[in-house]
Parts: sequence; C-alpha cells; structure tokens
Amino acid sequence: MIPFLINASGIGKKFDIGSTALTVLGEIDLTVKTGEFVAIMGPSGSGKSTLLHILGCLDRPSSGRYYFSGQDVLHASDRQLSRIRSETIGFVFQTFNLIPSLNVYENVELPFLYQSMQAKRVKQKVTEAIDLVGLKPRVMHKPSELSGGEMQRVAIARAISIQPKLILADEPTGNLDTETGNDIMELFKDLHNLGATVVMVTHNQTVADFAQRTIQLVDGRIL
Repeated sequence: MIPFLINASGIGKKFDIGSTALTVLGEIDLTVKTGEFVAIMGPSGSGKSTLLHILGCLDRPSSGRYYFSGQDVLHASDRQLSRIRSETIGFVFQTFNLIPSLNVYENVELPFLYQSMQAKRVKQKVTEAIDLVGLKPRVMHKPSELSGGEMQRVAIARAISIQPKLILADEPTGNLDTETGNDIMELFKDLHNLGATVVMVTHNQTVADFAQRTIQLVDGRIL
C-alpha cells in the first residue's frame, strides 16, 4: 500500500481575467496518508474548492507537482485523468448532482456506464453501496421522493460504489439542516472507519471536527 495517497508540492493555480492573472492558489504543499480523514477549512474565496478539484483531477494546476497514488498526475493525458476519476475517486457535492428522472439504484449505477464490467458484478457493487448508506427500502424512489439527507446518501452511495481510493466531499452538509448534517457526517465517519480515505471541504467547524486533521486555507495558502 502506498503510504501517501496524495502527495502535492508547490501547487499553484492562476486564472487569466483579461490582461490580469488572478492567483487562486499559491505554493500549496499537501500530503494525505492512505486511510486518513482530512478537512480543509477556509472562508469563501480562499481556494478550497479549486484545490479539491485539482486533487480530484477535475482541473490541472498552473504549477507544482501532484502524485496521486504514486502516479504523476500533471503529466497524465486527459484520457488517463478520466480513467483515474472514474475508477479511483468518488465525488460528493453539496448539490447532490442526482439525475431527477432516475431512481436511487439507477443514480448509484451511473459511474459504471463508463466501465466495462459484468452486469452481475455491477449489480452487486451498486446494491452493496445502497445497503451501506441505509437506503435499501428507497431503492426504486426518484430524487423528488427523497429528503435532502436521503439524496445526499444516494450521492455518497454513488461515490463509494466504485470502491474508490479517495472520497472527495465539497460542503457535503451545506444544504442540510443540523441534525441531518450530523447524520451524514456520522456516515462519513463510518466509511473512514471501514478504511476510506476522505478529503472534505467545509466552512463548518462542527463538521470539520469529524476529521482526523484540519487544514486552514486562507487567500490560497495553507496557514
């Protein structure tokens, strides 16, 4: 097992706005051990989501080095990055990102549409993920028939169905009330206890307290 799932150094990100270069991240050094639960905190505009997108291979940094599970991400092709995302990283977003016309099972099954896996094996993985988040009785329901907490559980089931090396969560309780948010964080804690590596962005200290380690990001830099 690779001790450091995430090994990033000197990560910078700039966006060109007209003739001006806006620096969003500057010289970020970050390592995350396999099996660790890390929270990234910071005010709005501090670069939290940008950093998470880079860690999840959704975006490329402007400078620095990034090794994910020992692989040099910065020199990977778009096809290789797509494969990394689809096979090894599970994403959980604040807005759930569920397909309204699909039921719980079909939403959780989505990542496998891009993989060549036997239907029997796909069904097993999807069913196990749904059971793990406690949604077996709701498997045929569509998002409009679910509560906010249940929709987030569907999103988590979708993320873990591929048995990812890394779970990335961007404000996973942001659209939930306090009690439901705590239930979701208990679920993340359970997943971590089962061996999952979790990196989570949040502005909520109570949510961050569920993590083993908290990183403070201010003006694109780690304090």
